[in-house]
Amino acid sequence: MEKAKLKKYKEMLLNAKIEFLKELESEQESFETNDQGDIIDIADTAIQNELLNKLSDIDAEKVRLIDVALAKIDDGTYGICEGTGKPIPEARLNAIPWTVYTVEYAQKVERSKH
Repeated sequence: MEKAKLKKYKEMLLNAKIEFLKELESEQESFETNDQGDIIDIADTAIQNELLNKLSDIDAEKVRLIDVALAKIDDGTYGICEGTGKPIPEARLNAIPWTVYTVEYAQKVERSKH
């Protein structure tokens, strides 16, 4: 891949990482640990915290994938599908710059999970 395109993707990845880290920090700050209130308030708080924790896990996984993509830029393997070894189309990289699979291979992986 051309150096100019790699630079563009690196910037996209770094910006996305910053945004996800901000979201994670914001979500962590919104966790409530107040055990006061009636049973409904406590249950509601527990449900909200569980949902935020799941969202945090998703964002944390995205940050991990961004780090993998940045490492791939450095080692020259960025934009290559880990499943097929074929180039990932630029349209997909523009939409999800941290992706490790082509759409077709990602669908195959998803089907195998079910």
